[in-house]
Amino acid sequence: MKRTLTTIIAAMLLSLALNAQDLKVISYNIRNSQEKDGTNSWVYRYAASAEMIQDQKADVIGLQEALSDQVRFFEQNFKDYKWAGESATILWNKKTVTLQKSGSFDVATWALFKDKETGRKFYVVNVDLDKTPAEERKAAVAQVIERTEALNKESLPVVITGGFFMKPGDAALADLDSKMMNARKSAEKTDNTGTYNNWGKTSEIRDHIYYAGFTACPEYQTITKKYTDRKFISDHFPLMVQLTF
Repeated sequence: MKRTLTTIIAAMLLSLALNAQDLKVISYNIRNSQEKDGTNSWVYRYAASAEMIQDQKADVIGLQEALSDQVRFFEQNFKDYKWAGESATILWNKKTVTLQKSGSFDVATWALFKDKETGRKFYVVNVDLDKTPAEERKAAVAQVIERTEALNKESLPVVITGGFFMKPGDAALADLDSKMMNARKSAEKTDNTGTYNNWGKTSEIRDHIYYAGFTACPEYQTITKKYTDRKFISDHFPLMVQLTF
């Protein structure tokens, strides 16, 4: 009897492991192509950004500050990815997820996806507060929460990616911290590397990924890897999370 019970438990655990599926999401403040940054300008960085996307193979990518020429570049060079939204653009890998619907509001683009392997639906909300004055960011975050809750009537898993331009503990993030999980803080494997590098002049955490409705967050990573031998592919490092349904 004891051996039978052990066998049943082992089978259940194996079934759960086999049915668990990780979703890979990246948040990337790309630095818009109109900025005159000398040798850090977009014309010198686009190949490195492309190499990062090719290397990471994310299911969904939230881009911040992206202009139309930058989005078209990714569309032309990555046939597996489609996109929605401007500035706060969402890219998704059509081989792994399908878009159900999408839209936008003031500071964010949102999309409802269906994971092809598991059939699970989930929301991604990509936020860009780059142009939002500091004194208005608390209200902007409140709007993001309100609109996300209004969209997500079925209480599906949700990921919020974004260039929040706020450090951890900022009062404007308090409501978000109380309602969702901060991937950096909750991931089983994580780091505390600064996300805003200002081309090597500083190191501050200003970008965040939040989530709710997933069973686990195995990994959070600030992507500092060199691409095309460039130390910085933007003035912000990309963030990556693995989330388990």
